[in-house]
Amino acid sequence: MYRLFALCFAVGLMFLTDTAFADTSPEDLASRCVSKVNGIVDRCQNAAAEETVECVRKIRQLLAAGREDAAHDVARKCIRSATTRTENCAKRVNRICNACIDELLELGVPQLARRLNNVCEDAISDLRTTLQREKNAIRIALGG
Repeated sequence: MYRLFALCFAVGLMFLTDTAFADTSPEDLASRCVSKVNGIVDRCQNAAAEETVECVRKIRQLLAAGREDAAHDVARKCIRSATTRTENCAKRVNRICNACIDELLELGVPQLARRLNNVCEDAISDLRTTLQREKNAIRIALGG
């Protein structure tokens, strides 16, 4: 959903650009910001997927070997790591978004700044959803 919205947002921005210098237009600035945010979210979600697969694999191996305490330790470490990664990703998204929104407001395009803010909020929400899915997968690997 987020990617579809971001894509529509970016395409819509291309049609709104009416200046000869597209790289200096507010629409281009917003589009670049959306691209940066999407890149961060994609990298973080890919890292989450890779880490989740590895954690689940380790947990299952430990449980199969009868090492339940060790499996729980791995799960705690994985959840801590996932939480830290998600927080760092969200901070990067917020830094980019705040800078872009400030610039758009300075350029006198508050509607565009509001639309970008909505994209940023959706990105943070997607990161949180990914974290929750990762936590759930790890808990399920432990048996519930």
